[in-house]
Amino acid sequence: MQPTAIHHNERVAFIQASWHKEIVDQSRKGFLAEMLVQGYQESDIDFFEVGGAFEIPLHAKLLAKTGRYAGIVGAALVVDGGIYRHDFVAQ
Repeated sequence: MQPTAIHHNERVAFIQASWHKEIVDQSRKGFLAEMLVQGYQESDIDFFEVGGAFEIPLHAKLLAKTGRYAGIVGAALVVDGGIYRHDFVAQ
């Protein structure tokens, strides 16, 4: 599968959770590296940080409604801490 052609006016949003930041930052760095390989410039990508994984879908919805972004990516780490919360967030 080949990636589609990149339009120079396309913008991408990357939303990341601040929980487990040191791990999620690695995802952001890997995403950025691949986007650069695909022909995007770092200035084509807007980075957003939210509290946790639960907030990512709402923030993505708000960004999508702006019509500004060709794509929106979310990254978080959900850990099974032995309580119900991880199930709730993961679903």
